Amino acid sequence: MKGLWLVYEPGEVARNRFFIDRWEDAARARGVPLWLVTADRLQTGIEDGAPVIRHLDGHPLPDACVMRLNRPLLTEQFERLGVPAFNGSRVARVCNDKRLTHLTLSGLAPMMDTVFLQGDETDSPFPYPVVVKSAHGSGGRQVYRADDGPSFRAALAAIRPDGALAQPMSDTPGKDVRAYVLGKEIVRVMMRRSDHDFRSNLNQGGDAVPWTLRAAEEKWVRDIAGAFDFGLAGVDFILHRGQLLFNEVEDAVGTRMLYASGYDVVPDYLALILKRLEKR
Repeated sequence: MKGLWLVYEPGEVARNRFFIDRWEDAARARGVPLWLVTADRLQTGIEDGAPVIRHLDGHPLPDACVMRLNRPLLTEQFERLGVPAFNGSRVARVCNDKRLTHLTLSGLAPMMDTVFLQGDETDSPFPYPVVVKSAHGSGGRQVYRADDGPSFRAALAAIRPDGALAQPMSDTPGKDVRAYVLGKEIVRVMMRRSDHDFRSNLNQGGDAVPWTLRAAEEKWVRDIAGAFDFGLAGVDFILHRGQLLFNEVEDAVGTRMLYASGYDVVPDYLALILKRLEKR
């Protein structure tokens, strides 16, 4: 076996050292060669009419790669070279663009009314307060509350040149629910909450507790999982008027809540990858 690559942005390695260590432990336990690879050490392009990826240190291409970064083009490049990627390029392309995610999943779960902004608007399409989000942001970054025209325009200016979308503010800010999906299985559901910020992300100061989905809500998650070929992903909901509304899908999903709940997801994720490789 040639092994697996665990692919990160170079600046994200130190912050994610705990998770990387779990991968190294799980791979060692299964006898699977594993290399931590940063995107800056990869050279990609076309050579003699065919896609090529070169590791600048000379490592041969792996059996599969775990993509812990938002680079849909790189993910597709791996796939065109016959290297399965987890998550794959369709997940990376759709789920890292909040506009495309809402468009793709509309009808599968209830969601907040959403306007895809052109970027030159001078006022909100909804009554204030509204939430203004970068199309490609993650982890609660580039998400702004706008209470009036000036703050709306300031949010758009902060997001530029990225695309943006606007939504009404939920009536339960500071709380959301994440269902962790491994393959097609819901492995954990957690509610994140913050008492001081309308964003509930743990890296914004929130905390998390277990949550139980109702039958209809579980079906929404399973239908969303059925629309993709996930490795590991997070399906996120906000709370509004006493019900869950779909919010986004996290591709390279953070796992701090899983470990806080006592669940080490990596051995199961590695087992899923190896099982899929056996079936090829």
